[in-house]
Amino acid sequence: MTQPILNYIANFDANNEHKLSFVYLGAERTSTHMVSIRENKPNSKPIYEKTVINYDKEHILDGKTLKNGYSYLAKLRVKLGDGWSEWSPEIKFMCLETPVIEFDTIDKKNFIYTNDVQFDAVYRQAQSEAVVSYQYTLYDQQHVVVKGYPTRTPNPLSPNIFTERISDLIKGKLYYVAVKVITKHGLVHVHEQQFTPQYIVPSISGILQPKLNEKDAQITIEAFLKQMLGTPVKPFIPNRPTDSDDHYTYWQNDYVVIPKDNPLMFTKLGMAKASDFVVKLWCMDVSNGVMLDWSPELGKGTHIRFIKHDNYITCEKQFGKIKSRTRSNIVEGLGLKPFYLYIYVHEYRIEMRIVEGLHSDDDEGAN
Repeated sequence: MTQPILNYIANFDANNEHKLSFVYLGAERTSTHMVSIRENKPNSKPIYEKTVINYDKEHILDGKTLKNGYSYLAKLRVKLGDGWSEWSPEIKFMCLETPVIEFDTIDKKNFIYTNDVQFDAVYRQAQSEAVVSYQYTLYDQQHVVVKGYPTRTPNPLSPNIFTERISDLIKGKLYYVAVKVITKHGLVHVHEQQFTPQYIVPSISGILQPKLNEKDAQITIEAFLKQMLGTPVKPFIPNRPTDSDDHYTYWQNDYVVIPKDNPLMFTKLGMAKASDFVVKLWCMDVSNGVMLDWSPELGKGTHIRFIKHDNYITCEKQFGKIKSRTRSNIVEGLGLKPFYLYIYVHEYRIEMRIVEGLHSDDDEGAN
């Protein structure tokens, strides 16, 4: 009499339906089989026995038939014309709850804000099942593999955080990132999430283009801002009844004069999460002191101030009691001369470069 063989049973989540399969090569045709499952303990009794009639050589375990966190032994026999066959050898397996993995690098809108990012996948599992290895894979929008990363072992100091650095991401392109984990008891789980690199790269050149309307004795100001997302931008003039009036003076009908007591302010520039952007400013007759003040809202939030000195510019940012300061290159005899100021941001580090020169439409040096 040929004995049936129950196929290998991978560890699975007992809350979900699971399919068992078997092989029977006996001479007699059979359509009935029985599965018996007991807890993996000496002399334990069956907690599940069920007879099924079909020709598929499969047995479906309904969800919540077993319990997570336990080890089991399963066996199977088939019904023949003169009775039941012998039991198959017992197969050992465990029931473990499906892990939960979250990418804390990706925000709620499935955006990241840089083209070079360290992904952190945070792992949780109800039975504290340890992970022995993990592997990242990056896919494009068609689910074609862009890059497969090496299989790695979790850091013993942070065994539930799986890290991989992914670079050269293209702005505005849809990607999928997946991390595959294998646990101590052989549980294999893959978590996948889509994301889009949507870091903003604005470039401001010329800042303002005033147009003189002699008939109405008015000046129209146009601001030129090139950036990835087209965030709305408009000038805001504080201490005025409305923000649409023009109360600035002009030099040679071409350049706007911005006094310290009436600064020009822009709202919704969309730079809060920018990375690697370049701002190009042409300035002239800039006195020493605060020349630019960036903040999320007027008078609120963390300010980034750019301070003009005799020969250089410093950038200051204060958070609580901690103040960071960076300095531009030194330009001897800068004084009130015209100059370009290039402002770069690499991750969260601000860099500046001063280039002397008269205003032109040439963007050379902005990249």
